[in-house]
Amino acid sequence: MIDLGNILRDIQTHNDICRQLLEIVQQENRWLSGDPADESREAPDQTLKASLSKSLTQVVEKIQVHRASLQDAAEKDPGGNRHPDIQSAIEGATDMIMKIVVLDRENEKLLMKKGMVPREKIPSSYQYRPSEALRAYVKSPS
Repeated sequence: MIDLGNILRDIQTHNDICRQLLEIVQQENRWLSGDPADESREAPDQTLKASLSKSLTQVVEKIQVHRASLQDAAEKDPGGNRHPDIQSAIEGATDMIMKIVVLDRENEKLLMKKGMVPREKIPSSYQYRPSEALRAYVKSPS
């Protein structure tokens, strides 16, 4: 028997972590976009971001296990319940992740524009293929 409450709780934990990461990325954007002479600006907390990233990895591993069990249940009962609460939470996560990706990419551009990235750390343009990221989040027709 699948514990839907546990699955939903893990997805909500994931969404809470994503929300906190989005706030940090927004703070980074404000810091990078602001006036460099303004010393009252506070730099974003990178240790918190790293800690949240580790927590996110752990929650994603749990969600992957839940996903596998839901897929198994769907294969056994193709006409079964589709769990609208879980689907809604996942859609919220997808929207938030896309906001983070877009804003983080903008932050990377600002860092490069301001010369704050060492030359050897500048990523290849090949890895930035927005169409590939978009395909991962677009709903496939069922």
